[in-house]
Amino acid sequence: MASLTTLSCLNSVKRGAVTTRPDAVRPPAVIIFEYIGDRSGSTENIAAAQMTGLQKCIDDRREDANNTGATCFVSITTFDDEATTFTTEWGGDEYANIKDIPKVIDVQKMLEPRGCTRLIDTAYERAIAFENKLSEIHESLKGKDNDKVVAVFTLSTDGMDNASNKYKIQELNAVIRRLRNSGAEMMFLAANQDAIATGANFGFAASHAMTFGATPSTAKAAFNGMSQVTRDSSEGMPSPGFSQAMRQSSAPTDNASSYSQPTMPSSLRMTTCVPQTPQPNDLHSFSSQSVAPPLTRSPVVHFH
Repeated sequence: MASLTTLSCLNSVKRGAVTTRPDAVRPPAVIIFEYIGDRSGSTENIAAAQMTGLQKCIDDRREDANNTGATCFVSITTFDDEATTFTTEWGGDEYANIKDIPKVIDVQKMLEPRGCTRLIDTAYERAIAFENKLSEIHESLKGKDNDKVVAVFTLSTDGMDNASNKYKIQELNAVIRRLRNSGAEMMFLAANQDAIATGANFGFAASHAMTFGATPSTAKAAFNGMSQVTRDSSEGMPSPGFSQAMRQSSAPTDNASSYSQPTMPSSLRMTTCVPQTPQPNDLHSFSSQSVAPPLTRSPVVHFH
């Protein structure tokens, strides 16, 4: 079992009368990690960092599985005008066991920049596949001593959608929020836009949406942050999403020194789950049955 990470600020945390530590958190039986990455032509500046980041994510998931003893399923999809799921070559379906994935994957083939940005259609299709796989995993664990599942879904892009024609943003929003409601960690990384505003329209919580600069160094920092959030979840710790330090190191370089991420509403800080009773101070708060509100800071193309 992996040891719990020691917080760097532990010594400054005020302690109450109770000095005993909580019992170790139960490790998961299954980890499922889904990565959807933008490989459109505009990603050329960050392509190398994306490739390095994706390889690191796979290395880290392999280590998580070894540390926790969990079975780890991974799905990797990248998109331009079309989407390709690469993990089909190592598994019986689109989700390969980490044990069957080569230690060095062909990230060049997966993320070489080309084409336009089929964002909404790809994200929706993968979210539905992720939801179906989760149902299958939960069904297989019924009656087992350990039925805990850690589910992490990450969508990364550097631009706005200009190639989707099958699904609407409202449909994507509904499935993302549904997955959040089920306890899945749903992360959104975006460059050249306000990731919190765009992510909210797609259904992602503000705490789990992060803007990164379209440079190799900031993209690398963003992927490192994403992998760390995944690791925290895999070790069974409650995930607060992206930390302020992660946001600052990933921020666009022209304003990194003064970058300040909006304070997260308390109902979004510790989980990606939608609050059962919406709080009045939630960013872009609306019920899971309603459609996404219009963007106020970043434009989104609507398809009919």
